[in-house]
Amino acid sequence: MIKRLITEYAPLIKETVDTEALLWAVYECEKYTKRYRTPRFEPAYAPGGLYFRNSSMVRQEYARWGSSAACSYSNFQIMFIVARELGYDAPPLALDKDSVALPYVVRYINVRILATPGVETVENIADAYNSGTYRDANVPERYINKFVRKYKQHLARLEKERDAQV
Repeated sequence: MIKRLITEYAPLIKETVDTEALLWAVYECEKYTKRYRTPRFEPAYAPGGLYFRNSSMVRQEYARWGSSAACSYSNFQIMFIVARELGYDAPPLALDKDSVALPYVVRYINVRILATPGVETVENIADAYNSGTYRDANVPERYINKFVRKYKQHLARLEKERDAQV
């Protein structure tokens, strides 16, 4: 199922790097594990958090949906609020299905990450996916290293598969 979804949605990403390997890297870094089996609660989007304090939309969605509005969903971990800003108009928990989340993940990558001037490397894309932008002081080195490693692994696999098809 996940392979089909990634193959289907990868061509919709603006090409700067191998888009299929990119989605595989996001999946590998964000997917549910034994440690993280449920949507991840993000305190910054809840009462007392930075985004909650600074955004009337975040406060409004939290008032409507409660703590579910302050979570990231699916094996791609897209924030409900981010998906909402990108046009998602359904309950937060529906985003926990990869097939529902992936169109918003692609839109997020295209609109918020790749449209940012200077985002040209896998490292910058990983930084932005994890922290919202690659231009701030928050540089999640461990995440970036894992992301790049997974990207390269999937790129090598995909290139072998593509060569075998020729």
